[in-house]
Amino acid sequence: MLIADLVVAVISALGIVWIVSILFDTKGPWGNLFWFFLVVALFAWGSGVWIVPVGPQWRGTVWLPILCMGFLIALLLVAASPRKFRKRLAPQEQAFVDVNASIDVFLWIFMVCVLIFGIGHYVWHPQIG
Repeated sequence: MLIADLVVAVISALGIVWIVSILFDTKGPWGNLFWFFLVVALFAWGSGVWIVPVGPQWRGTVWLPILCMGFLIALLLVAASPRKFRKRLAPQEQAFVDVNASIDVFLWIFMVCVLIFGIGHYVWHPQIG
């Protein structure tokens, strides 16, 4: 089930990140689609396996909670993404303000915690996973 859960999370994250990046014209808070994809995939997998299994199955994996959690984290990250705003100055002085977000220690702590939660599901509840 671990491999099937990961496959569902990765495929879901690929689709979600692709759609969200086109619709909202963003690459996530880090300005890079790889990090955006990685966080969405890990969060979808780590949180999706802990939710009560509801919905259709694929190879014993209930994929609806994984898909929903991936979509929710993608929307949260898009909301936290930096935007380019025009300053309302004189017409000849219009400038863009770019707010940069960086990959910092909080991203790594977040990713390690999600990995622990995902793996913990299979360790603490092997009969479910």
